[in-house]
Amino acid sequence: MIRILTHKEHINGTRIFDRYLYMAAWVLPFSPEDVLGDDHLEVDGKVVTADNFINISNKFPRIRNEKYKKKLIRYKISDVVKDKKQRFEQDQLLASRVVYNSNKKLYDFLYTNNPYNSRKPPNMKKVNLRKLLTVKMDELDSELKQIKNSQYTCYEDLMNIVFRYDVFAQSPHAIELLKDMNVSVCPYCNRQYTFSVAQNNRTSRAQFDHFYPKDQFPSFAISLYNLIPSCGLCNLAKSNNVDKILYPYSDEMGHDVRFETKYVSGFRYLFGDQNAKNEFDVSLQFAKEDLETEYKDKVTKSIEYFNLDLLYREHKDYILSLFRNNYVFNDDYLNMLCEQFPHILQSKKEVKSLLYLMDIEKEHWGERVLGKLTHDIDLEINSGALIDRLWKEIKG
Repeated sequence: MIRILTHKEHINGTRIFDRYLYMAAWVLPFSPEDVLGDDHLEVDGKVVTADNFINISNKFPRIRNEKYKKKLIRYKISDVVKDKKQRFEQDQLLASRVVYNSNKKLYDFLYTNNPYNSRKPPNMKKVNLRKLLTVKMDELDSELKQIKNSQYTCYEDLMNIVFRYDVFAQSPHAIELLKDMNVSVCPYCNRQYTFSVAQNNRTSRAQFDHFYPKDQFPSFAISLYNLIPSCGLCNLAKSNNVDKILYPYSDEMGHDVRFETKYVSGFRYLFGDQNAKNEFDVSLQFAKEDLETEYKDKVTKSIEYFNLDLLYREHKDYILSLFRNNYVFNDDYLNMLCEQFPHILQSKKEVKSLLYLMDIEKEHWGERVLGKLTHDIDLEINSGALIDRLWKEIKG
């Protein structure tokens, strides 16, 4: 419903990108050089490079419990080593063999040589790894599309040894990443706040929805632009559905899809009568006829998967308050306020911001819940479109 910003567009873009790469280097069983390359990150006031990452992050090799030892043996890595550097190399070698056995296309995309030809981890294609981690999901090239659409074996090993989303999500840096992303309202529904806060041992944060579900596309499990900050209701509703829906990093309903009210049995709702909830309906409608079919299909699927039509009917009391406020505080009254308080109120737009407790312009919809609904109903009331539509319905 609402578009969110990539790090390249975001005022906190550098912080978002640096912290994400730091988290990826911590979670992935690859060398810091492979993940970070020549980048100089700034995280929590510290400059982090591939050379100092291990010391600053205090990253350690995987614990050699019995379960992990069995994995090493299963993938023909049986040497017992105690040196920290050697254990890191074992972890990297194991990861390469898991990928090799799970998905050959993914392996060829990430590595240069057969992992069973040496006891050392194979060389990684750093550019391709960076692409996998940071590509937008609607900009996958032909290789990544083939990987996405291919079959995976050894799924559990791939998720538990390589693309460890659970470790990523449980990191204290996940909350800091979400705070930097500053997605205050769920982009799927625009109904729920998604603040992320932490103090001492108390935390509350938005959920990460996987646009491409990690159960079906594990190679994108921690890819930055596969992670959509969202509310719990939308994350649960979308579940593992893979049909094309609006992709929040690129798509939005904007002004092409609008909330509209519809007469059912009475007109009291036009004056905001709180007893008129059953006299009208509200739904999302296309505002233009010449929209692309693919876009319209995405909108329709989004409405269906997130139950937007059903949920927004539960906001009829709010819609009635919008009608009531517009009836009481009409244009004449708004103009009078601007004339009486010119040092405070420069325009009717500013008065409406006070009236609705939000700026209803499109660029601000992601700052307050129900921002789009408020804008669309206000537009419907004040544009004359509602009266024209009601007149046609009555005549019909």
